Amino acid sequence: MRSVHIAVATAGVLALSLSACSQGRKAEADTGTAKAVVSTQAPPAAVPNSQLETQAVEAATAASTPVDGSGPVKNVTPSGSATPTPATTPPKK
Repeated sequence: MRSVHIAVATAGVLALSLSACSQGRKAEADTGTAKAVVSTQAPPAAVPNSQLETQAVEAATAASTPVDGSGPVKNVTPSGSATPTPATTPPKK
């Protein structure tokens, strides 16, 4: 729970520091358990509004994922390794 608060606070501080300039754009997302604000000084041609909104949603989702791992997790098996290789113990000297 502490990491959720840290992530939200960090996102808030970043948003406040970037929103001090008059040309900034921002996007907000709320997952119910976490809120995120993403902002940029980049022009819309470099960072479209859709990308800004997507990043806000991803930040809020990451901040709302439980630390115990019970949240949404993508399990991706690296290509080419169907079976994990067991760890070996070095011989005793």
